[in-house]
Amino acid sequence: MNTFFDYYVMLNYVVYKFYRRNEKKEIDARLSSYLLSSLYLWLPFLCIDGFICIISAEFQLMTRQENRWLYIIPSVIVAIINYMLLYRGGRYRDEFQKLDKISDTEVFVKRKRNTKIFIIAIIVIVVIELSVVSYVNKYRF
Repeated sequence: MNTFFDYYVMLNYVVYKFYRRNEKKEIDARLSSYLLSSLYLWLPFLCIDGFICIISAEFQLMTRQENRWLYIIPSVIVAIINYMLLYRGGRYRDEFQKLDKISDTEVFVKRKRNTKIFIIAIIVIVVIELSVVSYVNKYRF
């Protein structure tokens, strides 16, 4: 479990297992996992854009209406890639079963913990960035 694909599968696995505990149907958990993991994969790009905006003092870049395609197109591309790599044809079932088999190992537990830290950290960073940009723009979007 050392490749980028393994980290990617672990991110999807953590989100899927979280929603599998809470959803009654498997399809709801799969859809939630697909959409949220696509969002978590796209959020680092939003963070980079936010840092560029803050450093360059161009706080309007994140909130201008002309730039909405700058956010929509990459998010759709990430969602399509996420679907093609893992969810098309039910490949996620095989990958998640492999992870279930090694769930007792120390490496798995560490990787799962790091994935949860990544999810929390990326959400916190995005909220802080959007708060700074919103404050500088006098709370106008």
